[in-house]
Amino acid sequence: MADLDRLDRTLYLLSKKIRFGVLTPLNVDEEKNKVLRDKTYDPTFHYRKPDVDFFLLKKNLLDLAFDESMLGRLLHQKRNDMVKTVTMLGYIGQEKFSSHVLNVYGRPSKDLVGKAKQFLKTPMEKKIEGYTGISTVKKFLDAFLYQGLRWKVKEKEMVAGAAFDVGQRTLFINKQRRFSKEEIQRLIVHEIGTHITRAENGKKHKHKLFLMGFPNYLVTEEGLAVYNEERAGLLHNDLLKTYAGRVVAVDLALQSSFSSVYTTLREYFSDEDAFRLTMRVKRGLKDTSKPGGFTKDYFYLEGYYRVKEFVKKGGSLDSLYTGKIGIEHIPFLRYLE
Repeated sequence: MADLDRLDRTLYLLSKKIRFGVLTPLNVDEEKNKVLRDKTYDPTFHYRKPDVDFFLLKKNLLDLAFDESMLGRLLHQKRNDMVKTVTMLGYIGQEKFSSHVLNVYGRPSKDLVGKAKQFLKTPMEKKIEGYTGISTVKKFLDAFLYQGLRWKVKEKEMVAGAAFDVGQRTLFINKQRRFSKEEIQRLIVHEIGTHITRAENGKKHKHKLFLMGFPNYLVTEEGLAVYNEERAGLLHNDLLKTYAGRVVAVDLALQSSFSSVYTTLREYFSDEDAFRLTMRVKRGLKDTSKPGGFTKDYFYLEGYYRVKEFVKKGGSLDSLYTGKIGIEHIPFLRYLE
């Protein structure tokens, strides 16, 4: 019989070596300026060399063997997901990158794309930019103190507005962005109230699987964060339109070039926002004139609909805070606790 406690810990340690920071191009600002000057320009992105040997990491994962118990099957599936992710990251900047992305994240359904296109017709509200730097950091630190969590907050250059590292207990804030008071409130709900709270709860379990995330948990993860924004009264039309824009950007990116996606999105968003949306889905490619890209961004809207349906059918939100689980894993919890 497999030593599942050891395998659980081993998978967790190996999962910490998988870093998505390598997906952020090194020359974003330089290429952004070119795009803003010439709307037909397709950027050429360059990436840092990974500090992890993906081939060795993949081999270490494939060397693990599991039994047929419920936990064994979940760990086996999680291992297979990690192998696909590691393989994908090993192809950043190469032609086969997009095909491996689809193995990990798939693509949005026609139904979801249709709903997203309807949201794009919603007029954008005027953005009120405000806090930056120390002011923003302090507000997040105050939120952590209110939650009774000892986390650090640091500024960092990155694509997203915010990101976090559970191991370092650090929330990273985009140093190039200015945040309105409402945007800070939204990020507190999204990052601290959802992602970090689920991770902290996951730490309390015997099995590390609750902390590193069950197989395919990410759709529920992002969907719950968006649903919580709605519960907090923060999911306004322009934010919902942005999530819809991500879905449409993914759908277009799989068929066309950066400039084509960017041109279409400019009909509904500012040049800056259109670039940001296009950049998110075209990262991972070197030659962005070719179809393909990073498709994860449709999870936000897809997950939002799934969580809403789950609650509509009487599902308990508390159960989703057990750790980093998916809606489909709730029936397993009583066997794993």
